[in-house]
Amino acid sequence: MLDKLHILTLMGLSGFGRNTVNNIVNEASFKPSNLNEIMDLLSDMKGKVSRVKLPEFEDLEASYNNASRIIEKCEKLGISILGTTDKAFPLRLKYIPDPPVLLFAKGNTECLNSELSVAIIGTREPSKYGEICGELFGKGFAEKGLVVVSGLAKGIDTTGHRGCLLGKGQTVAVLAQGLDTGIYPSENRPLAQQILDENGCWISEYSLGVRGRPNFFVERDRLQAGLSAGVVVIETDIKGGTMHTVGFSLNQSKPLGCLNHPEKFLVGNKKARGNRYLIDQGKAQSLFSPEDIDLFISKMENLTEFRIRMENTARLSNQSRLMKKKVADDQNEQLELF
Repeated sequence: MLDKLHILTLMGLSGFGRNTVNNIVNEASFKPSNLNEIMDLLSDMKGKVSRVKLPEFEDLEASYNNASRIIEKCEKLGISILGTTDKAFPLRLKYIPDPPVLLFAKGNTECLNSELSVAIIGTREPSKYGEICGELFGKGFAEKGLVVVSGLAKGIDTTGHRGCLLGKGQTVAVLAQGLDTGIYPSENRPLAQQILDENGCWISEYSLGVRGRPNFFVERDRLQAGLSAGVVVIETDIKGGTMHTVGFSLNQSKPLGCLNHPEKFLVGNKKARGNRYLIDQGKAQSLFSPEDIDLFISKMENLTEFRIRMENTARLSNQSRLMKKKVADDQNEQLELF
């Protein structure tokens, strides 16, 4: 297994994206102890992992030194670097399509593996009714013991985090930037600090110094869905950033719920058209009453159940692999008789 220094080194090389590095981590047959052995490992990976190319040694050395500086700076800033073998790494994120290679986390990392967590998502430009409901939902879920996950953006994200804090709960902000860069949007910097002060957490898959880009926000959305046992949409149009998270939620087979606005709050409210569409299409559960919310929570798979299911799936997969190997070995043995 590669350690964090090795992984950061690889991720700092040109042409080594998340998928490539994940594949190298999974296929690595030994743990390098120096730069020459990292080069040997990459040479060995060329036949096993697509898109692997050997870097110039000078580039590898420069990336290694930069990775060392990142680790040192994280220690000074109180930022944890979590690999998939670390206990604090979110179990749910290990099994999503396109999982993160590493996570940077600041604050209470224990809430990354809560038994139940819910993502509260929606438009950056909600109606007044949407703002009120976002806060009420965040508060209500917190009071029921759920960790609230969102992206610290303007609008519904803000209301979900704020409501959770009002309910004395823990909330996780999934960021599309390095944790040492100024929080975006700047008006949410006090809220971001409050999240840390009240036992919550920030996480990001982006290294120190990396500032947000448009595609990062879409990539961030898969983590919001993946970290959660269920996803709740407060307000969204039929098209928009929220629908990316909705798509990830459906692909990950997570329960999806949508605030079902009373008719009077739908009039002239384009930002709720997506809610009605998802409900009418049967893709999301209607959420309005306390009974609706309790039913929604009952559909969530808690972390213990999830862990057992993943362990059983891995065991069955391993048994299948061993059976196929035995059949192949038996066939080879028979062929050798002739």
